[in-house]
Amino acid sequence: MVPIQTLAPEPFELLKEIKVVVRPSDDEYIASFVDANVNASGCTIADAVSSLKEMLARRFDRLDKMPANKLGPAMAKQIAVLRSFIRRA
Repeated sequence: MVPIQTLAPEPFELLKEIKVVVRPSDDEYIASFVDANVNASGCTIADAVSSLKEMLARRFDRLDKMPANKLGPAMAKQIAVLRSFIRRA
């Protein structure tokens, strides 16, 4: 487990710490925020976590701007989870 406590320099604030699972996979690492079903990979643990932070920020930004009626069930669940952890600064 690796904690994420900030998404800086992104314009978002964390409402609470995000606990990330990092596991090796072949020659890289995969970082996962299981609750929101968001994953990213990198050559090192730090790279994987950094990629995941960027992915979380992009995913939150995109889904948060979409009208609720345009979200399918999976995306609606994902943004609900992300909103419980992230807000715009």
